[in-house]
Amino acid sequence: MIKVQLEKDLQKAISKLGLKTTDIFISIPENPKFGDYFTNVALQLTKQKQGKSEQPASPSAKRGESPMDVANQILKELGHPTYLERVEVAGGGFINFFIKDEILLESVILDPASPEKNLKNRSFSPSGARAQDDKKKYLIEYGHVNPLKEIHIGHLRTFFLGESLSRILESLGNKVFRANYQGDIGLHIAKAIWGIEKLGLPKGELSHEEKAKFLGQSYAQGNKAYDEDKEAKVEIDDLNNRLYAKDQNLMEIYQLAREWSLAYFEPVYNLFGIKYDHCFFESEVELEGRQLVLANVGKVFEEDKGAIIFPGEKYGLHNRVFITAAGNPTYEAKETGLAKLEFDTFNYDKSIHIVGAEQEGYFRVVFKAVEMLFPHLKGKKFHLSYGMVDIKEGKMSSRSGEVITVDDILNMVIDRVKDIMRENRLKVDEEVAKVVALGAIKFAYLKYSPKTNVIFDLEKSVSLQGDSGPYLQYTHARANSVLEQSKYSGDKELNPQGINLELEEREILRLTEYYDSIIAQAGKELKPNLIGEYLLNLAKAFNLFYTKFPIIKSEKSNLRLAITAKVVETIRSGLDLLGINAPKKM
Repeated sequence: MIKVQLEKDLQKAISKLGLKTTDIFISIPENPKFGDYFTNVALQLTKQKQGKSEQPASPSAKRGESPMDVANQILKELGHPTYLERVEVAGGGFINFFIKDEILLESVILDPASPEKNLKNRSFSPSGARAQDDKKKYLIEYGHVNPLKEIHIGHLRTFFLGESLSRILESLGNKVFRANYQGDIGLHIAKAIWGIEKLGLPKGELSHEEKAKFLGQSYAQGNKAYDEDKEAKVEIDDLNNRLYAKDQNLMEIYQLAREWSLAYFEPVYNLFGIKYDHCFFESEVELEGRQLVLANVGKVFEEDKGAIIFPGEKYGLHNRVFITAAGNPTYEAKETGLAKLEFDTFNYDKSIHIVGAEQEGYFRVVFKAVEMLFPHLKGKKFHLSYGMVDIKEGKMSSRSGEVITVDDILNMVIDRVKDIMRENRLKVDEEVAKVVALGAIKFAYLKYSPKTNVIFDLEKSVSLQGDSGPYLQYTHARANSVLEQSKYSGDKELNPQGINLELEEREILRLTEYYDSIIAQAGKELKPNLIGEYLLNLAKAFNLFYTKFPIIKSEKSNLRLAITAKVVETIRSGLDLLGINAPKKM
């Protein structure tokens, strides 16, 4: 990346001025008329000086200087690097950098790892690597669908975010451990077991989906009864105590229901391309959590009306029960046992828990308690919260049983994709329709920032014209078709010198130059949507280029085919980081 060399050269220029800065933020302008990169480092340094004493920070740093003054000083020391066409100081002290066309072409199209393909005597060393300098070990915990429940469209967000972030962080050179944590014991399980007993186990051979549907109905019935029927509430609370006590009279039905659920989950994981390194369960951490809490009463925890609580109010949080008056550990207590087990299993630098925004208060309290129990985990645990998901046609809830399941949404989208194929006179291929439908669903979730609420819109999700997964897949297939028609092999030499780039050609090169930076930013901010936005911009730029210029039958066919190949490679790579397949044909 040219950006890497630009950062080094700016750092040298700033050092020559006798100034220091730990971070040089080089950004990407939305409008290319403001350059290929820009920085506000002059503003940063001006603020730095103003925060110091009246003594000048250096002979070059006089009191009262404006960001424009500092920017011009930086420019003077920077000189004119041979890879830049020009450098401009804009209002407010922003510095805009314009890359030479031949250098941009070389950096993007030619292989930086093959010196014989590159221009001689260049003054920069672009790198295709985007690995972080400070590689870490991440535990990414996502999924969290409790046994005895169906997987619905709300659950999909944690799956898609978790898998995409795992791929992004891995691509940056980090080691990632994928974990799932599921609640297979507790009041929600007692409600489901109560519902099963009332409904009676269905007879005959059932599919995984039919078993899951029955369990979901059982839970919904138990939950409704718990809220509305005092007698049922007593019965369910008693069931809960018996489950914790491992009452043998309940174990057979409990184990059967648990097995049904886990067998239902596995093909869903496979469908979404998820393979966990480990699945943790509440049943394996509840005893450890209970013991940790009991051993730290008077140190970390307090007794309160027969229960044991964490006194969060002392730390600006809120109090939470960790062990009930009945002696059962709550989610919070189990979380302490999980914290120990996860760290013992994978000695991570950072663990990211991808859970809905409604659990923010819960995690603030739990993380504080965990840090007090295990000081070595302080600052290592992070809750990535995400917004709610609903469908345009109406609300859904697993508590009431009115849910739109994975199968519901997938079948609905596949049917619509097939309709669109027919409308566009495309061959209806079952496998392609499934790949496109999965891409439509995943992108409809991942194109939004995690904290944003999502309304799933069927028509927008499958559109071949808008900001959708199928639009990106179609662009990839279109570009790939050009390469196949031309029998492009990529072995023809390109000489960047003397090539005049059309604006549309340059815009594609400019965007592909940014790819590694976008991935690094998405990993740093934990936002896959940044990749989605980037891919849409690249696809729009390519489609404009495709409709405006001949590619194969052109005097510039070598260049245009090389640009097309780069677009195919970049879209395929970016979609893969989002967990989306890019079919070669549609």
